[in-house]
Amino acid sequence: MNFLLLGFLSAVFSVLLMDDVQAVSITQRAGNNYRTAANNQEFTLNKSNVNPIDFGLLRTYDFNAKVETQPLVIENGAGTDDLVIITTMKNEVIGINARTNATIYSVKLGPEISSQDMDMWKHTPTWGISATPIVDPATNTLYVAAWLKKNNDNRFRDYWLFALNPLNGSRKSDPIRIYGKSQEGNGCWFNDAGAVFTQNNQTRQYVYPKMRAGLALTENNGLVLAFAANGESLMGGRKNPHGFVLAYDTRGLLGQSGYSRAAAMFCATSFNAWGAGIWQAGGAPVTEGDMIYVATSNGTSNNGDVDLAESMIKLRFTPSSSGSRPLLEKVDYYKAFLDERTSGRGCLWNDNNSEVSCGRADVGSAGADWDFGASGPMLVPGSSLILQGTKDGIIYSLDKYNLGKNDRFNQLMSKPPLVAAYYGGDMAQNWDRAQHLNRSLPCPAAGNADHGWFVPCGDPENNKMHHIHSLAMAQRDQLGGILFVWGENSRLKTYNFSTLSGDLPTFRAEGEDLASVGHESPGGMPGGLLMVSGKPSTTSSFPHAIDFGSAILWSVYAKFGDANKEFAEGQLVAYDATNIESGNRLKRLFRTGDDNNGGLGKMSRMIPPVVANGRVYVMIYRVGTDDCTVPDNQLKVCSQLKVYGLK
Repeated sequence: MNFLLLGFLSAVFSVLLMDDVQAVSITQRAGNNYRTAANNQEFTLNKSNVNPIDFGLLRTYDFNAKVETQPLVIENGAGTDDLVIITTMKNEVIGINARTNATIYSVKLGPEISSQDMDMWKHTPTWGISATPIVDPATNTLYVAAWLKKNNDNRFRDYWLFALNPLNGSRKSDPIRIYGKSQEGNGCWFNDAGAVFTQNNQTRQYVYPKMRAGLALTENNGLVLAFAANGESLMGGRKNPHGFVLAYDTRGLLGQSGYSRAAAMFCATSFNAWGAGIWQAGGAPVTEGDMIYVATSNGTSNNGDVDLAESMIKLRFTPSSSGSRPLLEKVDYYKAFLDERTSGRGCLWNDNNSEVSCGRADVGSAGADWDFGASGPMLVPGSSLILQGTKDGIIYSLDKYNLGKNDRFNQLMSKPPLVAAYYGGDMAQNWDRAQHLNRSLPCPAAGNADHGWFVPCGDPENNKMHHIHSLAMAQRDQLGGILFVWGENSRLKTYNFSTLSGDLPTFRAEGEDLASVGHESPGGMPGGLLMVSGKPSTTSSFPHAIDFGSAILWSVYAKFGDANKEFAEGQLVAYDATNIESGNRLKRLFRTGDDNNGGLGKMSRMIPPVVANGRVYVMIYRVGTDDCTVPDNQLKVCSQLKVYGLK
């Protein structure tokens, strides 16, 4: 299989040019290392043929396990057909022929975990592969992280990293157990074997990492893994949960001599602090060159540079040299919520002058669970701007060269400052409302940003925060394009977005469909999960630019209910991504439920649609079906892959 990498060396879209047939591989979460969720190499589906007559459901594939990861697509990976790779919560890696639906291979990596001790909503019967894998085109290697029972004892569990051949599932080298001590000298251990407790005369692991964010690759042979924790609370000492970033030298993983197989390890909080988990709604870290960007969530944070909950963190990966352990070095950070000087339950100290955000992070109390890392970051290609969608309903826009550390106010103003995701129209009014969405942002007086800068804002307007779990972008050229966001209890929103300094984003249009109709806000996860498809631009040579005449915005969203706490009815929808109709509405091209095949089914909570080579791949849940094999007395939940295309 021949790959032609587009744009920068780290781009993951690969195009095969043979007999004028153009195809693409989607080898990682959100399509590329920038996480723009855009495929500008789609030559089959367009605005004229995506309609209820010509477009619809082609086939389904049932799994006897739950799937929580995004499908990957390898063009011509099954002979002359595309190969679709799915991983399951039973630690299975399955390759499927995209045209015939035949199973090419099915490999089980090890025993899955019975997850009732960490399944808050009681609908995930097993835990195994929960993070989207990645294919390295340079070495034709599929990297998968799997959670396995230790010695077949469900009380203890280990993460293992596997390097596989993506075409047949065979192992390319021995797997590696993931464990060790962080490199900052703060005492954090990953998968600490000493963190155990005894309850009802049974000893088990007390705290352990939980992996949801997709895997990523750097341009200097780094494989990046990011972890949250099972629980967000102060437990004391080595029992505290921590967020981690790990990185391996891929040459060592593949057994090349002279390169270490040990992991570089970064702990996002100190040994005596807690939280700062990295889950990003399943989104992978952003990578560019040797740099890595991750967004953390609830936990402890202070005015120093050690406890980095509710933060954007920039790391540098240094690969192995002469057998040495690789290194992750903290380069910069941005803290979002450092103005709340609230002490109380969950804080490490009663005097809260240094740890100023623990009041917000104390999950379970008023104003808590704000998750700055509620979506994965997006780096706008060709610019210095990195965007972050959060649970406070705001898209933060940061400068990758100077994130701002604790100087959160001035740094927000240095670039297009932010996008208020749910209000359009007048920009002055938009700005004022945006401020009121987030208690931690300073509130300028209405119409005058020079006065009242440090006056706290109070509660979000009407208590509607519209959590953001997904972003997508259609770039016109290097100067900008259209930004898409679809938060909880809201409609799809689009914004004109410029990379020029001081050029504020403007509201463009919105979609027709409302996510989680009738559900109280906040809630109704996850809103819409997004992907953009279209042809390459005919007017710009910028490699990430898309032809606006062919651009389609695809989304899976919950019609009713909450796809996180319960099983919500889902919907696949396609919009004309660029043309605006009367009333500032986007034209809807297709929606499941409008065709002869009925609706989508139970939405998979954090898996966006994948568009490649004329097909759209969507994961759903199957609940209560007899072919779901789960541990005794647990809910039968499995998954199904739905493949849509031209009939």
